[in-house]
Amino acid sequence: MAFQVQGQADLTTFGIQVKPLVPNSYFNFSAETVLSDNGVLEASWEPRPSLCFGMVIRHGFTDFFSVETGINLVRRNYEVRGVDEEEGITGSTRFAFTGYEIPLQGLIYVRLGQEWWMNGAGGMSIDMYPSSTFASSAVEGDTLFYDFAVTTVKRRWVQLSLLANLGFEYRHKSKGSFYLGASYHRPFNDMAISQLNYQKGQEVSRANLALNGNYFTIDLRYFFHEKGNRRR
Repeated sequence: MAFQVQGQADLTTFGIQVKPLVPNSYFNFSAETVLSDNGVLEASWEPRPSLCFGMVIRHGFTDFFSVETGINLVRRNYEVRGVDEEEGITGSTRFAFTGYEIPLQGLIYVRLGQEWWMNGAGGMSIDMYPSSTFASSAVEGDTLFYDFAVTTVKRRWVQLSLLANLGFEYRHKSKGSFYLGASYHRPFNDMAISQLNYQKGQEVSRANLALNGNYFTIDLRYFFHEKGNRRR
């Protein structure tokens, strides 16, 4: 008599994932404020709802241990605000900083029921940033235009990050696996340097902030059904 194995041993599965980035001060992914070089401008960088999505490839070595890799596109959205209290001027500019990730992490499973599993995972990610960004806006005053321009320059083209993950998985016999979890991503170095240039007349003020690239996500994944090995 033969039956289909529901474990993950010697089984390679392909999946897709969507990971909304959740601004969170506890994980150092929240608004930061700095003063310009001449003290005229107060500038703040505030993360906006962002998104990471891509594909996942998982290979099971045993029913309780697997390795995952894949590739993700990460779009981090920011809003930069500048306040000139002396002039009573407030301006804002939005920009997106895009990168790619190739994660590699090991997963350990704990079985909770016939079709429910919990896993914890940890590993590394190769992060790549293809380009820098530029965005600008202007505020009209009584006699002047006040210009705000944000330039964000990548620190490196490629760097490493630390990954940690915890989640729950429902494995259906024929419809694939559904996963809900959370992840934390922490680069070993700053991701980019962002500079706000504020110009009123001939006077220019500059404020700089290093973007660390940390983020916390809610993970939604779906793994397609694959037939496992058969045992007699």
